[in-house]
Amino acid sequence: MIFTDTKIQGIKKEFRPLEKTMKNLGFDRWSWDFQKVVYDKLYTSEGVNYYLRIPGRVVNEKQLEHPKALVQLDAPIFARHFFPHGLDNEAQVPEDLEQEIQQTLIEIQDALSD
Repeated sequence: MIFTDTKIQGIKKEFRPLEKTMKNLGFDRWSWDFQKVVYDKLYTSEGVNYYLRIPGRVVNEKQLEHPKALVQLDAPIFARHFFPHGLDNEAQVPEDLEQEIQQTLIEIQDALSD
């Protein structure tokens, strides 16, 4: 599920403060290369693992881990994990996680807004 109704998409932050903020919000940087990044936060409902994913890409001439790399965030994605390595990006948010996911999206917006 792609969240198109948030103000997260389009936020631009330098890598160092972005990395610190996302860690403070409980996200891990799992998937990345020198121009792209995905921050993931794990949720579990009825024994099934889900991830709230915040993708981004570098939009200046720096590489990702450079402190001055400017990262622009894309729309958040909610994905269901399939063993061993699959993700379903079209999964719906389980009812018992809806409020927590919405609160996390608001926290990200608030923490990264200037």
